[in-house]
Amino acid sequence: METKKESRFLRVENKELREKLYQLTREFPIAYIFYHPGKTTEPSHLTIITSEPGQVERIESRKWIRNSRNDSNTLFHVIYHEKMNFEYRTGNPFMASYCRRSDIIYQNPKAKECPETDWASFKKRFKRYRESYYHDRDILLSEANRFHSRGSLTAIFLSYLDIYEYIIRFLEILFIGHAFDSMDLHERIKQLTHLVPSIEGVFVKKSGKEYYLVSELEKAKEVAENGDEVQLNESLYESIVEAEVKLHKLVSDRFLEFKIQLKTAVPAQKNTHDPDSSIEDKELSSIIAKMVEVQEVEEIYLFHQSQNHYTKTYFLLLIGKGLGTEILNQIRQSVKAKSEGKLEVVLIGHTRIWIQTNLFYHQAFIKKVMVPKNLRYQSNKNHPFIHWENPYTPEYPDLEHYYSSSIKLAAQYFILRDNAEDDNMEGLGEIFGRAVLRILRTIIYSKLSYLPNYLPAFNLWKLCVYAEPKLDKIEFLFEKCSGENFFAELGNYNRFYHGISLLTVEKLSVMDEILKFLLLKLEAAYTEIKNMNPGEVLFR
Repeated sequence: METKKESRFLRVENKELREKLYQLTREFPIAYIFYHPGKTTEPSHLTIITSEPGQVERIESRKWIRNSRNDSNTLFHVIYHEKMNFEYRTGNPFMASYCRRSDIIYQNPKAKECPETDWASFKKRFKRYRESYYHDRDILLSEANRFHSRGSLTAIFLSYLDIYEYIIRFLEILFIGHAFDSMDLHERIKQLTHLVPSIEGVFVKKSGKEYYLVSELEKAKEVAENGDEVQLNESLYESIVEAEVKLHKLVSDRFLEFKIQLKTAVPAQKNTHDPDSSIEDKELSSIIAKMVEVQEVEEIYLFHQSQNHYTKTYFLLLIGKGLGTEILNQIRQSVKAKSEGKLEVVLIGHTRIWIQTNLFYHQAFIKKVMVPKNLRYQSNKNHPFIHWENPYTPEYPDLEHYYSSSIKLAAQYFILRDNAEDDNMEGLGEIFGRAVLRILRTIIYSKLSYLPNYLPAFNLWKLCVYAEPKLDKIEFLFEKCSGENFFAELGNYNRFYHGISLLTVEKLSVMDEILKFLLLKLEAAYTEIKNMNPGEVLFR
């Protein structure tokens, strides 16, 4: 008898895992252990059935089982015996697929023989179980739609919170074997990401423990008590609906997988074929490879490229953490040096949650950038889409402040310029450099509805030209002023320097011309925004 048990355990190739499973049978009242081997990219499923409900959490808390969640090769499930029988009778395909007689590697001598499932005998139960899910979901959606037609935003949010919880519950049952009703919804979603990686593509993370859209829905609980609906973001309605559709598709796809698996009596094969997104431009491919070496990123989008007589420039949005000005400038300098000046990159970088929580003033720009045709790199396929706001009206918080600070600093330059002694040019370069950067940043904000971080001067200028291509006509003045070092000089002007200014009268004359031209462009961009109809733009 012992030999027969051990021979069944040998179906688990990992010797260390076999020993731990065998030890479990000695410590706990285990009724069955099922091992369902996966094929190709599909993980194996190891289901442990305990005779006592109180032992489920104790077994799940074993460190080697908790840590196995990060191992995509084997998924562990711990279920109470009576729960297994009940779910099987109701038609839960998880039990029929992973708790089959042919998959037993351990059976307690006192345990009854478990049924061997075939599609013919299980089909009616499966269909009833699946239809009960669709039926209840339809009822919940009908209720949410009724509240939507009445304009009750609080009730809509609360209804969709219930719908999310309902679908997440089914995902837990279909992927883990049982629901975790006592856990917080954020925790339940995070737990599912280990088993259903594609769920990460549904929700934007607000933090390591929370998801943005769920947090927005949860605000309705507080609003229901105080009645202040101003806390609720009505513009997220379409994103809330879209997220529900994606969650529902995960459940539908899981049902289909089980149906195929049960009908063929072999593990269902997931369609993992992904046509290679081959990047024709080898230069860009090389640049992206270099970026990923320097800094870990989630996604990279190419939203523009330009070419002059010598240099090709790629405009890239990087999504990820740690993408500050210093690291972006380091990447840019590396690309330029390696290509001997033939390649340049204009880089902007943000975290996904920063983009999500700042849509009110940059959605118009970011939404155009983050489209599938622009995507050039993904660290994995399950990054969530941004929950876009609809309807959306661009907002320009503090635009007047940025405009005013730019105008005043430029005016200060000309005051000093007119009153400076012939042999004392100190401060002119520094004020000129800062005024130019302020003007460029404000033009970008006005033209693109996007306020960049404190980027290097070259990046700010290129974004200006991207927003207003005719601006490149002024570039001859940059060369006349400083040759090829204009942007490097602007950077130097914005750093501490303890030395004597070497500015000449001729150079200052060109600097005057540059600043006057940029001030005219700033005025035009600012006036265009100010003259928009109130329904087209909002100021804070």
